Amino acid sequence: MANNPLVGAWELVSDSSAGIFIYTGSHYSAVAAPKDRRRSSGERATPDEALDAMLSCQALSGTYTVSGSSITHVRIANTHPASSNLPVVADYTIDGDTLTHTAVRGTAGGRRDGSSTMYRRVPSGGTETPLIGAWELVDETRQGILIFTGTHYSIVQRQKERNLPKGDQYTPEEALEALYTCGVLAGTYTVSGSTLTMERTANTRPESIGVTAVWEFTVEGDVMKTRVVSGSAGDEATWRKVN
Repeated sequence: MANNPLVGAWELVSDSSAGIFIYTGSHYSAVAAPKDRRRSSGERATPDEALDAMLSCQALSGTYTVSGSSITHVRIANTHPASSNLPVVADYTIDGDTLTHTAVRGTAGGRRDGSSTMYRRVPSGGTETPLIGAWELVDETRQGILIFTGTHYSIVQRQKERNLPKGDQYTPEEALEALYTCGVLAGTYTVSGSTLTMERTANTRPESIGVTAVWEFTVEGDVMKTRVVSGSAGDEATWRKVN
């Protein structure tokens, strides 16, 4: 998609929420969470904290197509199991450095069709690194997308097999299970040698609010291997770059 004006990182314009929306030429990743959230008191969220996180935080990632002024976002990974296969369709306009999404269908987070969300473009820049681009998780039990621009990143991953809520709304116990079958964080990053340091602008798990994530990584061809050093769940993972 040459000269695609969507490509890049966009920050959510909101008094109450923080979020990042990133587009490459073929993939996207979006994360948003309330600004006033507090860290959980323990190492793991309580059922009530998990319910609050699942109701107030949104994350999705996957591929997208553009037709005129309409974008269709196909989900590969997202926070809410019930909407895993539901495309998100939005009309969009770009005015200078402002992107406006107007929801058409498949909306999340309680937004109604016809509601609008604004984002402001993050100036391009940062250090040239082989990390830049979209990466798909290579795993038998999980799927996800990791995207880097020159300055920002976004990760949305989930277990392939997840239980749906039994009713129209999550119970606290169902929310706790859903919260820990997905991993979501987004923000800015720096690289020093083979060490990747990621600051969180938005994430889902309340015990991780304000916690810096540090990974070690190697890149060989179109394969990246990562190892968690501190600040995030998981251990080792393999990712394949999307052309």
